[in-house]
Amino acid sequence: MRRSHLVSLVLVVAFAAASLAGVLSAGWRPVLGVQLQGGVEVVLRPADEISDEQFERAIEIIRNRVDAIGVAEPDITRQGTQVVIQLPGVKDKQRAVDLIGQTAELRFRPVITIFDPHDPDQLAAVKEAMDPNQQDGSDNESSVETTEPQLPEISLSEVLTPPQEDEASAVVVLLGSGGQPGFVLAPAPLTGEVIAEAAATFQGQWIVNVSFNDEGAVLFDQMAAANYERQVAIVLDGVVESAPTINATEFNGRAVVSGSFDEAEAKNLALVLRFGALPVEFERDDVRTVSATLGEGTLRAGVIAGLVGLALVGLYMLLYYRLLGLVAICSLATSGAILWSIIAWLGESRGLALTLAGATGIIVSIGVQVDSNIVYYERIKEEVRRGRAVRSAADGSFRAAYSTIIWADLASLIGAGVLYQLTSGTVRGFALYLGITTLIDLAVSFFFMRPLVILVARRLVGEHPSRLGVSKKVQEVPS
Repeated sequence: MRRSHLVSLVLVVAFAAASLAGVLSAGWRPVLGVQLQGGVEVVLRPADEISDEQFERAIEIIRNRVDAIGVAEPDITRQGTQVVIQLPGVKDKQRAVDLIGQTAELRFRPVITIFDPHDPDQLAAVKEAMDPNQQDGSDNESSVETTEPQLPEISLSEVLTPPQEDEASAVVVLLGSGGQPGFVLAPAPLTGEVIAEAAATFQGQWIVNVSFNDEGAVLFDQMAAANYERQVAIVLDGVVESAPTINATEFNGRAVVSGSFDEAEAKNLALVLRFGALPVEFERDDVRTVSATLGEGTLRAGVIAGLVGLALVGLYMLLYYRLLGLVAICSLATSGAILWSIIAWLGESRGLALTLAGATGIIVSIGVQVDSNIVYYERIKEEVRRGRAVRSAADGSFRAAYSTIIWADLASLIGAGVLYQLTSGTVRGFALYLGITTLIDLAVSFFFMRPLVILVARRLVGEHPSRLGVSKKVQEVPS
């Protein structure tokens, strides 16, 4: 056996074992979708006709809201004229459903003060300033800057304004985008309804040009005069997206928001200003709750079905191909270890969920991988029946067999790619995992199956083709 074959075999086994051991020791495991662990699925439909840009902006806002809830691996996709939101493992289902489709306002709030949300003293000062028994928050701007050792240590959640209390007429405490910094904000004198257009442009630096409607131009000038040389926060869904300083008292219907923006930040702010609230009212087409018990039952049934299927496939391969059937089982085990590691890593680092459709794609791929073994084995058996030695047949048959394997797997990859690009939702999960497992099959077939078959043929079979399930030799008749 060539040394390169042995090295290849050892490296693949070491890689599969090390990757599996790594994710298990790190405590990583696949993130399960809503069908497998329970949760809630909401289907929304716009009440009126909207543009594609508005639709995509609505999905982005909904995704930000879901992220704020703290749902692990939500699946938010557009399916035709609907938005399908799957929230696996969500605990407060009703709160999630209520928050997802509500049409929030974009608000302009004068900044009373800014504080460090990680400074206990500043948090305590803000808490004291916001106490209804104290004077109005707007009179306590300097209190955040004082250090009071006797103030009790409190948590950030005690200071921030809860979503249900975030009223336009109230003084609120909110965080900036990304959690930094914290803001004490005055009541909102106007909302995003005053904005007619907003666009990001580059003029030596990235800026955002804002145009107001007729009513908005008057109201914005009034706010600017009242807050000249002060910051005014642009707030959406309880998050301060930006807090520019007002540097004029009249804007005549147009304003420029400048700062240390990069291109992405400027364009995102322009989108927030244009479509700050959900750009359309959504109606709920359907709300389905999958209990954790039902999800566990589905997962258990899927695991049992998969194990039974694997056992039957393994038994068939052993009965028909004898020693080569054992190689097929080892190939499946190696592919499974690598696949488990990849799924666990994607779940941990990318939040990618394993859905029921994704599990289906993995099960389908078992047939793809077994087919790759069968193509090689049948080529070997055909050569042996023609009178070729087993060792020689194992060595010489792989090139033609692997060519067939590549074309067969390429067909699966094309199908998976087309499904992934042209579909959405759970179908994409099926396509993704089918594609991943097909790529693993190509690698395992070349770097693991081939050298192991050659090793078995030379060390365990020798000149006993019956150990491969070949009962007799048929000499090729010369032409």
